[in-house]
Amino acid sequence: MGGTFDPIHVGHVLLALAAMERLPLDRVLFVPAADPPHKDGRTGMAPAADRCAMVELAIAGFPGFALSRLELERPGKSYTVDTLRQLRDAWPGWDLVLIIGDDNVAQLPSWYDPHGILSLCTVVAGSRIAADPERHGPLAGQVRFLDTPVHQISSTAIRLRLRHGQTVRYLVPDPVLEYMRARGLYSAGPAPAMAPAS
Repeated sequence: MGGTFDPIHVGHVLLALAAMERLPLDRVLFVPAADPPHKDGRTGMAPAADRCAMVELAIAGFPGFALSRLELERPGKSYTVDTLRQLRDAWPGWDLVLIIGDDNVAQLPSWYDPHGILSLCTVVAGSRIAADPERHGPLAGQVRFLDTPVHQISSTAIRLRLRHGQTVRYLVPDPVLEYMRARGLYSAGPAPAMAPAS
């Protein structure tokens, strides 16, 4: 499961958990992108070290979940097809699965070498809607759709909420929220102390 994870949120974790339980999978690797090609020109992205640390905090305690630094250690753009080739070379006998969100299926044709991706792995999308070419695009028929709970959470919305001083509790794992506050990520500085519950 790759992504910018800027920041990682409960939707990412729940999608990975659903895929692990329902497919089932032996292991889920979370692969933070160092230089995501679809984010060119975006400013304000958290440093890779912080995004990596937040992923570690979010998946701690989940058996079978692990962090991979492949894209952080590889120079250049973080192309999914290159990561899949590295994983195939590292584990030649394993069947690879790429877990993506429903919203990414329509974007798949714009990814670097999408047919290479499809030749290297099974692409699984978490969705409550079956493959629909009108909604999901021309490669939808080559994607396996997994019926999962729908979590309308996005990293973009989380960053905006933080910048406006709004809570993101229950949208990100508690250790990730504490880390973001301590580091002053996505805001002008550390969040003010919360008043004790009455």
